[in-house]
Amino acid sequence: MTATGYVQHLRSRIGHAPVNWAGVCALVVNGSGEVLLQRRTDTGGWGTPGGIAELGEALEDTLVRELHEETGLTPRDPLLFAVISGPETYVRLPNGDEFYQITTVYVVREWNGSPRADGVEGHALGFFPLDALPAGLGPVDRRALERLRVCLSVY
Repeated sequence: MTATGYVQHLRSRIGHAPVNWAGVCALVVNGSGEVLLQRRTDTGGWGTPGGIAELGEALEDTLVRELHEETGLTPRDPLLFAVISGPETYVRLPNGDEFYQITTVYVVREWNGSPRADGVEGHALGFFPLDALPAGLGPVDRRALERLRVCLSVY
């Protein structure tokens, strides 16, 4: 069952009630220390590539699938970086669906392919310096990118 099918199936049974969604985000970092973000088609804001795990899917497989679907990139040797969860990850969508995110964050410094927006979940991609990120990032993206900025400044 795909992530979309899983979400639709669950929502058909529970309506808009809050749930926990397990997923991933990819912090794709180029040689200049800039991070790849996509301009999302649903909100118009910028965010990291990633998404919800399919039912029974390993999170590492979710990373590979989502990154390739949204950017055309296939990660090589991704680094498990952080897990972000808690009350501040709560989202209420315009359609009334509510959820809390449990997001496994991976750093990707090497990949195959060339970045390209998929036109479905994102309509533009760009690399941004960590000290000049665009406004409107979601709570998980903000926390993940702040942790990355601190980590890279220490090393």
